[in-house]
Amino acid sequence: MRRQCARLVRVGGGPGQQEIELGDLTTVGRQPTNTLQIVDRLVSKEHAVISRRPNTNTYVLRDLDSRNGTYCNDVLVEAAHILREGDLVRIGSTSWRYMAPPEEEQSIPEPPPEAEEEPPASVHATMQLDLLRDFAPVELVADERTLRMDYEKLRLSYTLSGDLHGQNDIDHILSRILQRIFEWLPVDRGVVMLVDNKRQGEVVDRLVNMSVHIRPGVGWEENKKNVRVPSSILHQAVVKKEAVLSTDARMDARFGHAHSVVLQGIRSSMTVPLVASEDVIGVLHVDSLISTGLFTEKDLSVLGAVARQAAISIDNVLMQRRIQEETVARESLSRMLSPNLVDQIVAGELPIEKGGSLRKATVLFADVRGFTNLTEKTPPKEMVAMMNEYFDRVTKVIFAHDGTLDKYIGDAVMALWGAPLSYENDEVQAVRAAIEMQQAVADFNREREAEGKKPIGVGIGVATGQLIAGYMGSSQTLSYTVLGRSVNLSARLCGMAEPGEVLLAPTTYDFVRDWVLTEELKPIQLKGITDPVCPLRLIRWTG
Repeated sequence: MRRQCARLVRVGGGPGQQEIELGDLTTVGRQPTNTLQIVDRLVSKEHAVISRRPNTNTYVLRDLDSRNGTYCNDVLVEAAHILREGDLVRIGSTSWRYMAPPEEEQSIPEPPPEAEEEPPASVHATMQLDLLRDFAPVELVADERTLRMDYEKLRLSYTLSGDLHGQNDIDHILSRILQRIFEWLPVDRGVVMLVDNKRQGEVVDRLVNMSVHIRPGVGWEENKKNVRVPSSILHQAVVKKEAVLSTDARMDARFGHAHSVVLQGIRSSMTVPLVASEDVIGVLHVDSLISTGLFTEKDLSVLGAVARQAAISIDNVLMQRRIQEETVARESLSRMLSPNLVDQIVAGELPIEKGGSLRKATVLFADVRGFTNLTEKTPPKEMVAMMNEYFDRVTKVIFAHDGTLDKYIGDAVMALWGAPLSYENDEVQAVRAAIEMQQAVADFNREREAEGKKPIGVGIGVATGQLIAGYMGSSQTLSYTVLGRSVNLSARLCGMAEPGEVLLAPTTYDFVRDWVLTEELKPIQLKGITDPVCPLRLIRWTG
């Protein structure tokens, strides 16, 4: 009994519809309204159509601009394609064998020229990351050749995982990724680039840590810097997080006829983003200068899997670097700032402005009275222990009031408020810190006297004004500090203060007058200060 209709027969068996007769118009897609419904994430809602030419038994397959394309005998269907007996049609993860009616087996008329569409200059695919994970179940694999190819691609992914495990060198990781890809695909060139996320507005144009691999003989080995990826493709990969496949980059409209593409002669290309924790950290690009249509969507899928592994390894190394940098920064900042401020600065919440700047700040000097005489009567080991304990106590007070420890100068302590970070109550915090420092010294003295040791006396001076603040020093050593009249004034007031006293400059008193009880002293001429100063002795805090 002869067949009267053409048919599609599913290849590979398994559950579901196995055969469908073709009418005058057969639609294929994921929607249930299609003649042939294929429930598959890789299949578009309206994916393809098979139509019979009038008054013939000739059937024509057309792709309906589907996301992932339609294939006949492993060739992407670019325009109207006449089906012949035994053709293997692949749509998504399923394959179908075309069985022609007897009349078509005897003669296949050539279609009239006007019926054929002009083939596009370039066929391409753009896939979201969540579609790059799919491999067909084994029961849907049509033949042994496809199964072997899939095995090789998965083996690459497994091997690369072992290569990258435990690596902590970015350059080695990038190079190893490209080496494995060259073993797997007949590509001519490969590029891995990491995004410079510090400049978000120029994320596509700022690529760092670029690694380039070129197959010998393609003519670009001597100048790897000439290898370029068109900005439009980078935009899709970095901003849209899309993987991009192009069968002829020279004619692909997405490349914008870029001069670099024409100059380099790129034919086939694949570009995938490197994504870690939902952030794009780089781009992986491979291309061929010889063949068009070299890569398939399955290749793009495997390259996406490679990119995910690479992104995890690279992100781990970058995270280790960030932790090391933060540790170094934290150790450096913790020597001069309170733990609360260090945490905010390391987290990026409080930026420190590098370079010199003019700003209002309050300076505090605290100095041990009779220090020279004390060192002559105290054993060195005991002297060092005493000073370390003293510095530890007063520094904790400074940090508790969000001050900055500028430096230790012999037996003196210099602290800042308003630089490098400023708050509205800097002057209040500085004065309260001065009071608590004297209380801390008094507590320290009681402990010393209980041990039969002599007490120490500390004088403190506080002044506020415009200062030059910034990182200063030699080319080998830089430290943050301030320069200006208020620094000298604070030091001079500290030198005048008796043990247990706090002397305030008028500029500081103006900010705290409502919260303190003071005694105004007679005007005095201080060394290095042009005008006489009327210091105020702080009696107590009343606020």
